[in-house]
Amino acid sequence: MVATLFQHPDFMIIGAGKSGTTALAKYMGQHPEVFMSPIKEPDFFALEGQTPVDPKNDPERLYYYPQAIYNAKEYLQLFQDAEPGMKTGEASTMYLYKPGTPERIKKYKPDVKMIAIFRNPAERLYSRYLHLARVNELPDKNMENMFDQSSIWWRRHDLIYEGFFHQHLSRFYDLFPKEQLKVFLYEDIKNDVISVIKEIYRFIDVDDTFMPNTEIRYNQSGFVKNKFKEALIGNNSIIRRSVQAIAPALINKMRNNQYMQKKLNKMRKQNLHRPELDQELKQRIIDDIYKDDILKFQDLINRDLSKWLKV
Repeated sequence: MVATLFQHPDFMIIGAGKSGTTALAKYMGQHPEVFMSPIKEPDFFALEGQTPVDPKNDPERLYYYPQAIYNAKEYLQLFQDAEPGMKTGEASTMYLYKPGTPERIKKYKPDVKMIAIFRNPAERLYSRYLHLARVNELPDKNMENMFDQSSIWWRRHDLIYEGFFHQHLSRFYDLFPKEQLKVFLYEDIKNDVISVIKEIYRFIDVDDTFMPNTEIRYNQSGFVKNKFKEALIGNNSIIRRSVQAIAPALINKMRNNQYMQKKLNKMRKQNLHRPELDQELKQRIIDDIYKDDILKFQDLINRDLSKWLKV
């Protein structure tokens, strides 16, 4: 059966996780000619047709995606409020590494433009570890266990597996023209975020003179200092969940209020402890796990990644 081609989205941010995708999605959503899915990580092209997993049956959180959209009708409804002529987009980092995803994208939206950001895989892994610590879902407190390939570090796809960038991105290059993929490094965003954003604006064909607010740092990670404070102001706070249930429109207004978001993110950051990654451990992660893939990846994207190989 031939799939019906989708009108939406015009572009998607496909990963990698913990590499700036949340901030990039926010910057795209500020543009008056762009409509971003109200749900980040809808994961449709990765999970289409699957059955949601009850967290009670998934203690390791291997398959629990509470925000995911599993059918085409609901997915397309995400874009129903887009005004005529707007470019529509979404961000799902699972698309990068979930087997079968490039094929589903090709089936439904073969002309979609894709944006991917990549970070030193050891740093990305550690940032993911700190994110899970913040949301109290740390799968393993001992990072040394990651060198055991039977451990949770390898079973969970968003941990070690996600960092094999050559393996994942090459599957997209096998199916799509390179002109449909725009690849950046995390360093590009740190060094000149405005240039990156303007390049993406041109890539998706919207006015590149628009200047988004890039002052807010999104999706910060770390160990929570004060759990009571986190329960009040965190990303999944009691107050936020209550307001979402009663007045979801108010939550959307708060998300779009740059001043409020800046203040809130500052308070959240102050309540986080982010210890540095041990440099010897970082080098071991690169040498023992990711080195071969990095060498292939730099050839794939034609970028010098020698700084990723040495601490």
